[in-house]
Amino acid sequence: MSPVPRPRVMAVAAATLAVPCAVYLLPPVWAVLWAPAVLLAVAVLASPPAGPDVLGATGEDGLGGEERTHPAQGEARSTGTRVRTVALACAVEDHRLDFSAEVHWRWEGHVDLRLRNPAGPAVHAVVTRAAELARDVDPVDHGLAETALGALLAVERAVTGAGIVVWAQDVRLRLPDEDAERLRRMAALRKDRALREEIREAEEDLAELPPPPMSTASRAVSGPDDDEDDFEELAPFDGPDAAPPPGPGSDVDGEGYESYWWPAEDRTGSHAAEQDVQVAILRGLIDSARDAGERTAFARDQVRVLERSGFTQVASRLRGLFPETAEADADPHEPP
Repeated sequence: MSPVPRPRVMAVAAATLAVPCAVYLLPPVWAVLWAPAVLLAVAVLASPPAGPDVLGATGEDGLGGEERTHPAQGEARSTGTRVRTVALACAVEDHRLDFSAEVHWRWEGHVDLRLRNPAGPAVHAVVTRAAELARDVDPVDHGLAETALGALLAVERAVTGAGIVVWAQDVRLRLPDEDAERLRRMAALRKDRALREEIREAEEDLAELPPPPMSTASRAVSGPDDDEDDFEELAPFDGPDAAPPPGPGSDVDGEGYESYWWPAEDRTGSHAAEQDVQVAILRGLIDSARDAGERTAFARDQVRVLERSGFTQVASRLRGLFPETAEADADPHEPP
């Protein structure tokens, strides 16, 4: 006997046993009335219900449980089974995608008592469809693929030969932690390579640019070592130290060397400049003597040497700086 009409049969049997007992206790006048009442009760219990098509309820294991299916007219209730994480193949061989979802199912029109565990075919159908869709997914696009897969599996789909309709919710399609770390490293390497390519192309573009035009022919033939001189030439010559000293003088540089200068008097050209240098040097040598007599004797000797050598102009300028040399030369007792 099938398990669907079993409660009704038990009710009819109980009523059949209870009627004779009640008839025995009542007067014989009511015995005629109990027979129609019993028949009416049996007809009511044996008649099929006018409500739902499904008279019983089965759980996931077919023997009953907390999760039950009661689809009524215009209504579809279902059970939900959480699928544990399943590794699915993707478009790249050395990567995989972890899939999990909550699978729902319902009977398609009528209950098939031959199917003891409807949740099994439902989970198998959802995982198989997810594997087909994930086979063409690139690991980098697993986020977009998760959204698309959730939208596709949310649509009801009949399972062939099982008499049920399945769909899925809370779909997850993720990369394992080690694969996600590998993808991050590969992305960093691609960024570094792209940066190196951009730098190389920029250097090539700069190398192809023509050099800036030169203002003079001498700059056109100058080498890279003359760049610093070019900047010095372009610098303005209006500083406080740019103008030469207006008169004669001396100075000591940072290394301790003493220098002297004496501007030419109404003389132009390189010859006058050479005489100025000679006069400055001789003056420095004469001034370096400690004693006045020694300084006068040294100046007189220098004047004589210059006159004998033909540097009369230098000698005359030196006499103007040291008048005592002229007096010494005028002394008749001075040996030649």
